[in-house]
Parts: sequence; C-alpha cells; structure tokens
Amino acid sequence: MAFAHTYGIYNVEGTLVAWLAGRLAANKPASVATARLNLNHPEQALVPPEWSVHFLGYDPDVSGIQGGHVGGGDVGGRLFGIMEVNCWVSRKTDAWRKTLNQMQDAVLKAVTVLRETGGGVVLRDFYTSENTPSTLTALVHIERAEVVTTAPDPNPDIERRRILIYFNWVERA
Repeated sequence: MAFAHTYGIYNVEGTLVAWLAGRLAANKPASVATARLNLNHPEQALVPPEWSVHFLGYDPDVSGIQGGHVGGGDVGGRLFGIMEVNCWVSRKTDAWRKTLNQMQDAVLKAVTVLRETGGGVVLRDFYTSENTPSTLTALVHIERAEVVTTAPDPNPDIERRRILIYFNWVERA
C-alpha cells in the first residue's frame, strides 16, 4: 500500500527546494555561473560561491479552519513555515560584494516574480517519485522574503547573506 499523505512536510520541502533550484538556475547572473545549491550544509562542506537551504520549523494557524474541514472530505489546517536561504562567498575574491549581492538578488527575484503571479508553487508528490514527482491540486503560498543581518562568520574568509522566505499551505489528512 502506498503512503497517502500527499500534503505532508516532505512534499512541501521537496517542492520548495525544486522551485528554488529552478529559479536560481534561471536567475543566475553570468558572474555567479559557478554558484550551486548546497542542500546538506553543514554536513557537506561549503565551496563558495553557493547557496544553502534550511527549513526552520512549522507552526499551525491558531485560528484554525472551521471544524478542521479543508474541503474534499479532508480535515486539516493551515501550517506556516520558514525556509532559510544563505548566500555564501569567499572574501578572497576581489568581487565578493558584487557576487554576494547578485546571489541575494537571484533569490529575491524568484520570490518577487512568484508573488507577482499569485504567490503559489504547485505542490509536488515526492513520495511517489523523487526524480519525476507528479503535481498535486494544492499550492504552497510564498508570503514574503526578508534579508536578515548575521553575525560575522568565524572564518574571516567567508561572508554570508541570510534570507528568510515565509510560506504556508493547507495540510490535509
């Protein structure tokens, strides 16, 4: 029997990572053509310039949906999450500030373009297939992106820019 929790966190995170990877590839300026997306930082070493992604947890909507009914005979509620995207560069390169700003711009452009077209990323079913996930009839809504000041990195050769992307979706059971 297949696992049938198609709106779960695994699918939401997979959907957002796939969306971000696609948008960064499309928005990447020529000067940061070598930048990649590191999904396993800190386990996987940084090789700047690169982006890293972390999910910072999920909170339910305390007001809830009336009776927990979310349509189609399902019950559930809205969940809110934060995706942290970090831009990493080496200060050993002369153009590190330019590179850092362009990497930040690529992330912010992805969010801005999505917001202008309704703010929703079509949810995909990564439980069915990690390589070719089917689309589902639900959206992950991107609310906003916020650039957050960080403390200096302990390694003086590394500079980081932290961006928080706020999102939500209706979790169904």
